[in-house]
Amino acid sequence: MDKIYEPVACSLTTKDAARQGLEWADLQRHALTATRIDGGAAMTFDAELADSVEDLAARESSCCGFLSMTTVRSDDEVRLEITADNPDAHPLIEAMAGVGEQ
Repeated sequence: MDKIYEPVACSLTTKDAARQGLEWADLQRHALTATRIDGGAAMTFDAELADSVEDLAARESSCCGFLSMTTVRSDDEVRLEITADNPDAHPLIEAMAGVGEQ
């Protein structure tokens, strides 16, 4: 029996999705690292960006329920993991994290 995944669908308007996409592109420029992990990607940032990273991750989670966003703070950095069970979401995650085909 085939596994049924949550659909890859966003509740934002086209305009709001484009604006949020630009925020992800800006965030990528500040990443210390961006790597693929099982089911998605992980990024690290300077600790001073933790509030911004957590805010964007929370907003993305609210409009794209198929994504799982986890942030972990340490003294000097914040790590963001973006994953999804649905493999159809993986290209989107790679684009968000900037870890697409090299």
